Amino acid sequence: MLVADDSAVNREVACEALARLGITPTTVENGQQAFDAVRTTEFDIVLMDGSMPVVDGFQATRLIREHEAATGGRRTPVVALTAHVVGAGAELWREAGMDGVLHKPFTVAKLAECLSQWIAPSKAVPKGPKAAAPAARAAEPVSAEDALLDAENLAQLEAMAGSSGGEFIARVVGLYVDHAKALDELCAAIEAADAERVAPAAHSLKSMSLNIGASALARRLAEMETAARQRGELPSEEAVAAVAGFLSQTISALRDHFRLPESAAKAA
Repeated sequence: MLVADDSAVNREVACEALARLGITPTTVENGQQAFDAVRTTEFDIVLMDGSMPVVDGFQATRLIREHEAATGGRRTPVVALTAHVVGAGAELWREAGMDGVLHKPFTVAKLAECLSQWIAPSKAVPKGPKAAAPAARAAEPVSAEDALLDAENLAQLEAMAGSSGGEFIARVVGLYVDHAKALDELCAAIEAADAERVAPAAHSLKSMSLNIGASALARRLAEMETAARQRGELPSEEAVAAVAGFLSQTISALRDHFRLPESAAKAA
């Protein structure tokens, strides 16, 4: 199995979810690498992020389909991993020749359901002791102070952690902190008045924020992405300042929620 996603946070979450199903995937960071991998290795299925640098996931899928047609090779199932739920972006996977879509953030159950459509049940359903999903810690009521985070997504992340528990959580939060520098790219794109750069920068930070339960921040980034992608609009200084503030508060809220010391939430 191949997972293609440019976000280290998203790759970590996908790999942990797949590990819960007894699957160890190959991972790549952009569409060109995904295309190259599929040309040289036969995969049961490819989980393909749509928005990636170098070659995006949609174009990579088109290249895969062209290669299959030219060589007479088997059709490799490709499932879109996307944070686009509505709007024009929500249907891009069909146009690219993908076979299905899995929306971020996803649960292990949703992932297993998706995989079972294309691969043998024995490969998509965990067996033995590893199969037993740990009981998720009951989500605590979300107070006004905690409204930055989505309680359901946090509970899903904790359940996904399985036996690795705090180690996985600390690693994911650490990766999120490290890759939140995507905000710098967003600010640089705005300073350059480049709406075409703003959209993917906002999308990147939105996608990893959804996977880690930072729903309030993700909503604001989604607004920026939509305005830039569909109308060519640049965010106001006030909107950027608000996102920066939300990001800082979100990181603090994640550390507090998971009871992580600052040193434990640094990227490896």
